[in-house]
Amino acid sequence: MKKWIMSELDKKKINELASSLGLPVFTAMLLCIRGMTDRKTISDFFSYEGSFEHPMKMKDMDKAVERIKDAYYSNEKICVYGDYDCDGVTATALLFSYLESISANVCYYIPDRGAEGYGMNTDAIDRLHKDGVKLIITVDNGIAALKEVDYAKELGIDVIVTDHHKTQDKLPNAVAVIDPHRIDETAAFHDYCGAGIALKLAIALEANPVSVIENYSELAAIGTIADLVPLSGENRDIVKAGLLRLENTERQGLSDLLRSSGIDKISAGNIAFRLAPRINAAGRLGNVYDALELFLTEDEDKAQEYAEKLSGLNVKRQSIENDIYNDICSILDADPRLTAERIIIVSSEDWNPGVIGIVSSKITERYGKPSIIISEAPDICKASGRSVSGFSLVDAVFSCADMLEKYGGHPMAVGLSIRRSNIEKFKKAINEYADKLEYMPLLSVKLDCTLKPSQISLDMVEQLQAFEPFGYGNPKPVFAIVNMRLDKITPLSEGKHIKLSVSRDEARLNLVKFSTSPDEFPYPEGSLIDIAISLDKNFYRGKDYLSFSVKEIRAAGFDSEAAMLETQIYDDYRRGKLNPRLTELYPERSDFAAVYRFVRSHPQSVYSIDMLISGIGSNTLGAFKLLMILDIFSELRLIGYTRQCDQLKISVAEAGSKVQLEGSGIYRKLKEDIENVRKSKVLSGLS
Repeated sequence: MKKWIMSELDKKKINELASSLGLPVFTAMLLCIRGMTDRKTISDFFSYEGSFEHPMKMKDMDKAVERIKDAYYSNEKICVYGDYDCDGVTATALLFSYLESISANVCYYIPDRGAEGYGMNTDAIDRLHKDGVKLIITVDNGIAALKEVDYAKELGIDVIVTDHHKTQDKLPNAVAVIDPHRIDETAAFHDYCGAGIALKLAIALEANPVSVIENYSELAAIGTIADLVPLSGENRDIVKAGLLRLENTERQGLSDLLRSSGIDKISAGNIAFRLAPRINAAGRLGNVYDALELFLTEDEDKAQEYAEKLSGLNVKRQSIENDIYNDICSILDADPRLTAERIIIVSSEDWNPGVIGIVSSKITERYGKPSIIISEAPDICKASGRSVSGFSLVDAVFSCADMLEKYGGHPMAVGLSIRRSNIEKFKKAINEYADKLEYMPLLSVKLDCTLKPSQISLDMVEQLQAFEPFGYGNPKPVFAIVNMRLDKITPLSEGKHIKLSVSRDEARLNLVKFSTSPDEFPYPEGSLIDIAISLDKNFYRGKDYLSFSVKEIRAAGFDSEAAMLETQIYDDYRRGKLNPRLTELYPERSDFAAVYRFVRSHPQSVYSIDMLISGIGSNTLGAFKLLMILDIFSELRLIGYTRQCDQLKISVAEAGSKVQLEGSGIYRKLKEDIENVRKSKVLSGLS
């Protein structure tokens, strides 16, 4: 379940924009929703000139160029020091191959994810010193390497830091520190990834910047898409240029990897979901240099070998990831206390630390709560977490800094190291931090507008194409179609996906909901539902057809926000936290009767909270009451019941002798707690 957020539409402004610029109303609407209402902004968004702000406007870029040129003319050995994720690998490949192309004395180094971890380390610096390196250029790391930069300097190695992560109070004592998030930065654009900054450095070094964009933009584009930086401003231009370059890339390994990934259409989405995971798989499970060499090799046989190896690692990564995800879901479903917490935290020594960040994203999406997954080790354990918009998980982690060995990240994602002996203490402390909020922010889906199903056309899809590339900061539009009758559910791909045939008035649409089997789908045929969809088109037998992908579903007109807030109150109550709203959420006997009648007369294996409440049709029944009633019925053995996220699995017991609600300990405790809350309110009012 997610909160549905509909964009506000200013119809007057939309019509004025369409009229003044000669745009279709649908295009004008999407522009207004994205805050683009003046001619220049719109022109810049739709056009691509390949022009970038001069890189010398970035702080310390002049110092970096001067030092690199000195090293070049003196034939000093330069090392490009990268990172093991897709952004770090593409940034390393970009800067190394550029410096090699001008005959600089250059090598590269990427630390091992497991043995060394992220960023610079002194052992690596010692190895580079023995190899005769005189200048280190970091890409996608280094802004926090204060001690390591000082250590390199003691050994006679200069360091140039290029990074895009948030700066600390103090900058490294490097020859140059290029980071768009410096507080004294003067350049206009700040949202580059590591590969984007590597591209800017190469442009600054080159007399012919156009050739740099032509030769290296595909690497910068892959890094930009993979690292989830906003696809706006210069990033949009980098990605546009790179996607064009990818159509006919001269990098043999990249061409083979595109083919191995099954990518027949170059798009930001395909790069994000098919190509980037294969590059990341090398750093997570294999040898990161396989990914780097894929970009650098000119040998056709080796290029194909690297592409096949990365695709094989990605299959292995998916298998490991699915095993961990299923393991965690089993743990959480078996122990409801864990999902009642405001931040879900689970740990095991059986989970590969290289993929737990991906799994955390899935757990957060499934349960609608921030999650932290810990890979246990005998002493120092590694963890990764993901959040929901509106809750800064990094701030929550920082509040527990005294229990951690290492930590970092941003509001939506964190990484940390913790001693095994501190895990339980950490779980308690970080949830106490979250418990200070009255409510946690809700997982949401943002909708551009509601469409009439009879008016959806291929022309709309063609207008959407002008807004590409889609990605972080420029999401693919999502639309609502409401009050649709669910006519038929058809399994696809041996039950892995489903096709939903829906209708309203004269309109008939076929939609695809991926990664959902018929047994997992809680809405029965005949239901009235609202559907959040994205639009696309398929080409089949010489003709284009509309294609619809389902993002979210809810019972028609259902107030998901109210239900999600009540579900939080329910989870808090299970942990012993009494909400002042309990007095208004007490279930009446009529609510018990309505729920029991419905589940007896509508037997099915899987329900959802919204479908069940809407089906019962009671004006007084909400999520808190429903979940408490099901707990009480389960205790009284009137039903068999388990809750897995928003899915409610209910089986009705054989009719037996009449039972009394007072026979339930849960019921008696609820009455007692509500009375205590009521008294507390009275006393509070008197004081």
